[in-house]
Amino acid sequence: MPSEESDVVWVLEGFSKADDTLCVAHPISRDQLLRLREVITPGPDDPWMLHCYPVPIELWPAVDAILQCGPPRPELDYLTGASAAT
Repeated sequence: MPSEESDVVWVLEGFSKADDTLCVAHPISRDQLLRLREVITPGPDDPWMLHCYPVPIELWPAVDAILQCGPPRPELDYLTGASAAT
């Protein structure tokens, strides 16, 4: 596993259940991501969570404890996401 992924930004994204529109995006720091990997298990070939991962509602208390993102909105589905830093 590489020691750094400095060219990546991570985000918790909330998409509308009705039409898949992106509604909210909450940034995730590298330190938060390291803690989040203990709650949302990444794939064995994706230690830096570069792929999207669903955030089930039953995990929300642990996710909120790490991200301080507040309560989930019931009309949204949540995923982690990553993109290249600009």
